[in-house]
Amino acid sequence: MLRLAALLLATTLATLATGCDRLDCFDGGPLEMSYRDGEAAARIENQVAFERGRSDGLALTREDGEAEGWDDGYGDGYSDGYAQTYAIGYADGWDDGGVGAVEAGCSAGGAAGDADGWNQGWSAGYDAGWDNAWSTGWNAGWDAGSASCTQGARREDEPEPPDPEDVRECRARGHAVAIDPGAYGAGHAEGKRQNPDFQAGYRARYPLGYSAGVEPGRVAGYSAGYDDGHDDGWASGYDAGYGDCFEQAWSGAYSDGYDGGWDRGWADGYDDGYDDGYDDGANCS
Repeated sequence: MLRLAALLLATTLATLATGCDRLDCFDGGPLEMSYRDGEAAARIENQVAFERGRSDGLALTREDGEAEGWDDGYGDGYSDGYAQTYAIGYADGWDDGGVGAVEAGCSAGGAAGDADGWNQGWSAGYDAGWDNAWSTGWNAGWDAGSASCTQGARREDEPEPPDPEDVRECRARGHAVAIDPGAYGAGHAEGKRQNPDFQAGYRARYPLGYSAGVEPGRVAGYSAGYDDGHDDGWASGYDAGYGDCFEQAWSGAYSDGYDGGWDRGWADGYDDGYDDGYDDGANCS
């Protein structure tokens, strides 16, 4: 699985790189030869790393197996104990965390809803007033008339420069696709599996480590569950209070803001329309 993930990642990176710089490493010529050479070199490195890992695994002793068996057993016991109590701690934390959260959220939501509602209402009212007044102002400006000029826009197109072909880059890409960073680990695991002394020590100590890890895992699981539940319980209550009070405050503030924005927008819209109409009227004379 590790090797597959590494190969997929390397392939994706190589594809993205190719798409960005347009370097074609599959041209059927020297660039592709360089790419394949990188792949071949990576496969040799993979095999060497695997055999080195296997040799190291076969060289481990019974004491090494005992140490690893204890560590793995403790870790698994800890994980199982953690899972046994996390949900219990979470439920207790949720109940305690929600105390006072709704009231706090409501207070903050009401203040935010009042401010946001007024601002958004003012903006919408301004736009509506501006739109409504512009044509009236334009007609008045047209009648008055004035000279104006228009200016066209200039667009510049910048051609994208071509990217150069690079033989060394193609070799590196081929190597990246084929290299397996997990080759040594896979070989090491195989060596341990074939090592009877290591396996005997591992089997002897694993159960003891497991038993030792369960209770600490239970303690940690409850504590972590409580903390997470407390945070989530507070957040849930706070969000509920915030949302309800925000909506209530927003509605009234929006209406007030809209009225204020309309008046200002109408005045500005008339002035802008008048100026535009004045210019257009002069151009038509």
